[in-house]
Amino acid sequence: MPHTHAARRADQRRAPREAVDVRSLIWGGRLAPSPALIVNISPYGCMVRTDERVKIGQSLTVDMPGVGSLNGQVIWSLDARIGIEFDEMIPLDDYLAMMSQMTENAPPFSVLE
Repeated sequence: MPHTHAARRADQRRAPREAVDVRSLIWGGRLAPSPALIVNISPYGCMVRTDERVKIGQSLTVDMPGVGSLNGQVIWSLDARIGIEFDEMIPLDDYLAMMSQMTENAPPFSVLE
């Protein structure tokens, strides 16, 4: 099976990502607070969807529910998705509490029969 770029990037991650669907804000430099959707997260970073144009290497702040504002760097950008590596890891206790809050606030899941 060929190794794709996405597979190589996933192999390089320090921690698995958790899929989420959380509305947030991002800002930094000349970018005013702008809507973003957090799509996945780990204690080290996250992927967000946004209509804003950002550059690789740009410093951003992400408003993270239950944790507060987290600073990080854009490490990749593809269309409306960006990968942000946090400047500091989210402490495990804070991360688990945040994930619990995100899961608690998630819309109910239903399976069609």
